[in-house]
Amino acid sequence: MRFQELMPDALHWLGITKIDKLISMSDMKYNAITGSGIKVLERVPIPDDMIPADAHVEIDAKMYAGYYVSKENLVQEGE
Repeated sequence: MRFQELMPDALHWLGITKIDKLISMSDMKYNAITGSGIKVLERVPIPDDMIPADAHVEIDAKMYAGYYVSKENLVQEGE
């Protein structure tokens, strides 16, 4: 079991109040961070060239399950 709600505590302890670019597909992490009052200015999807060839099936499953996907990737997937 993961406790994403507790993760922002460490960020607050470090004095972080704003994240310029969040590189994570996890909506649970994003919701925990923003729900704790930390502003996220931009969400950046994981670049395709950074995903190993054998991990694309898992990443695709996460995208269809509701993980964050950029608008460009949605258009490409729908074609």
